[in-house]
Amino acid sequence: MDAESKIAGIIALIVLIFITGGIFFLTNEENPDEYVYNDFRVFKNPTIGYTVVAYVKDQPYHLNLRNDPKNTLNITIDSNVRNLILLKPKTYFTIDPNLNSIPVLGASEMATILGRRLGLYNKEVVGAITSPIVNDTVTLVINCNNVTQQQNVVKLQLGSETKVFLDNNCIIVQGADEWEIVRASDRLIYHVLEVF
Repeated sequence: MDAESKIAGIIALIVLIFITGGIFFLTNEENPDEYVYNDFRVFKNPTIGYTVVAYVKDQPYHLNLRNDPKNTLNITIDSNVRNLILLKPKTYFTIDPNLNSIPVLGASEMATILGRRLGLYNKEVVGAITSPIVNDTVTLVINCNNVTQQQNVVKLQLGSETKVFLDNNCIIVQGADEWEIVRASDRLIYHVLEVF
């Protein structure tokens, strides 16, 4: 092997190292649509919202929520909400029938994660409304007066501030508008999952 061949081989090796290193660094750039937050993998869902990968006893669950954890950090939540939810076997999610359908998304997300469908918490979850509708004898009417030792009531409502709080052991998920109710619902879910 002559000197020119050795030099060409060394140059080719150096170029190969730079190309490989460049590909490695370019593909490992931080993706703002995917990150790990307190050991939970979070990534932007191509259709709607975010997917959060949560583990319960080494079993991964892919949970679809409208908001990522960082987007709910500024929502205050009563620290007793999680224990109250986990303590009781049944939870009613109740909404004012005069609200539009957007808060139902929040109730549905909470019911999916807390209920028996996924097997995460295996709570009995039931949907209801806070006041009767004229000529409707079928729809269940539940309000904060229905809280007992065996059942929770989660009331989704409008209010001046987006927050999750307790009112005589009734869990209030409140938003300044309908989409804020959904964001507060996601905050409650992250609290129960112990993302924060």
